[in-house]
Amino acid sequence: MEKIYQMEYRGLNLFDEISTVELAIDEEKQTIHIYDIGQVVSPIFNFDVSAYELSDGFYKMADILRHKKILTNEQAGSDLTLSEWLIKNNAYFYIPNKRIKKYVQASIVEIVDRTMEQALFDEYVQRV
Repeated sequence: MEKIYQMEYRGLNLFDEISTVELAIDEEKQTIHIYDIGQVVSPIFNFDVSAYELSDGFYKMADILRHKKILTNEQAGSDLTLSEWLIKNNAYFYIPNKRIKKYVQASIVEIVDRTMEQALFDEYVQRV
């Protein structure tokens, strides 16, 4: 049985206002599901390379999760760097305008067909 636990993260959005992000963490699948209405940690589009990239807000949140040993199966004595933590884990971003983006293996892709993606968190899919 899957063990998914939920928490909230607060950070500054694009307008420098404090916003809340909902997180659902699936330790078994090494995946974090992020419901982000306020665009605090959502990927941003880089026009120079015509691709999405992780935002500064996401890096800050990921670093906090890493320090709290969330999504790490490592022994207490060995610390992962932020880069190692990001490579090891996956993230799904549930964003307004009915968009879902997936971060896996250091790249971000938009999920067009939700039926083909088995790892989505149903509670967030229904709200997008």
